[in-house]
Amino acid sequence: MLKFFRKIRHNLLSQGKTGKYFKYAIGEIILVVIGIIIALQINNANELRKNKDEEAIMLSNIKEDFLATRSNFIKTIQSQEKSILNCRDLIDAIEAKDYTVHPDTIIEKFRRGAYSYFTLKAVTGSYESIIGSGKTSIIRNKELLNVLANFSSQYNAGYEDHSKSDNLINLMMTESGAFFAALSANPFRNGLDLKKDYSLEEKKEAIKMLYENKAFLAYFLQKTRWERVRAAYQKELLKSLNKVLYQFDVDDLTPEKALYHKYIGSYKGMVNGEEGIFKINYVDESLYINTHNGNVWELVQFNNSLFYTIAFNLKVDFGTTEDSENKLWLQFIDKEPMEFTKIEME
Repeated sequence: MLKFFRKIRHNLLSQGKTGKYFKYAIGEIILVVIGIIIALQINNANELRKNKDEEAIMLSNIKEDFLATRSNFIKTIQSQEKSILNCRDLIDAIEAKDYTVHPDTIIEKFRRGAYSYFTLKAVTGSYESIIGSGKTSIIRNKELLNVLANFSSQYNAGYEDHSKSDNLINLMMTESGAFFAALSANPFRNGLDLKKDYSLEEKKEAIKMLYENKAFLAYFLQKTRWERVRAAYQKELLKSLNKVLYQFDVDDLTPEKALYHKYIGSYKGMVNGEEGIFKINYVDESLYINTHNGNVWELVQFNNSLFYTIAFNLKVDFGTTEDSENKLWLQFIDKEPMEFTKIEME
C-alpha cells in the first residue's frame, strides 16, 4: 500500500503537476489522520469494554464479600447480645445472693456470659485488592467508593478494644481461683479426661465463695459494661456496612430512605399495663424510635422489616396483618414482644 502511494507521488512530481501533488499530499495526510482517529476510537472502545468487564467483576466480588460479612456481623451481634444477657442474669444472682439458682445454671452463665465475648470479622479481600492495584477509578459509582472508604476506615480504626475484654477476663480469672474449678464446664473441662467430678455440695460451696467475692463482681460489672459498649460499636459498623450494600440490589435489605414512607409514623400499644405511643422518625438518613417516656434510639437494619436499636438490646419489627393494619412489634431480647398499631395523629 505504501509503495502504491509512493508511486503516485513520484509520477505527479515527474510530470510537473505540483499543484495536484500538494492536493494529493493533503488528501493523504487527511486519510492518515482519519485512520489514526478510527484506530484510537477502536482502542478506546476496547479499553472501555475491558474496564466495564473489570468493573463488573469488581462489583460482583465486593457484593459477595460484603454479603458474607453482613451475615457474619448479624450472627456475631446476636451472640454478643445473648452473652450480655447471661452476664446480666449472673450479676443479678450474685448481687441478690440468690441460692435458688441451680449451680448448673450458674455454670452456664459463666461459660456463655462472664468468660465470653464475640468479635466481628469482615471479609475485605476484594476491596483491599482494588485499593492495592490502584484501580478505584474503574468504579464509576462514586457514592459506592465513598461508603466503602468510610466502612474500611471505621473497621480498621480498631473500634473494638479486644485487649480490654481480655484484661478484664484475666482479672476475673485471678479472683475466681478459689471457686472457678468447681464452676467450670464446657469447654473448660471437656476433652481433658479429668478424674475429678465435683459434687453438688462442692458446687454450692463454690457459688457461696463467688457471691462473697466483691472484687470479682467489680471486674465483672466493668466487663459487662464494656461488652455493651462493644455491642453498640458492632451495630454502628453494621449500619456502615449496610450503606455499602444499599448500592447493590439486595433482596432482604432496603435503603432506609426508601422505607421512609413505609415505616415513619406513630404507633400505639400497651407498655407495662399502660397505653403508650412510640414514634418512628427519619433524620439524617437514619430511622429513629422515640419512646413513650422520651428516649430516642437510632435503629440499624437487619432485614427489610427487622431493626435493632444501636444503644440498647431492643428489637423493632415492622409488619402488616391480614386486615391491612400497619403494626410494630417491640421486643427486648429475653421478653415477649409488645404489639403496636399505627395511628393517625391529629
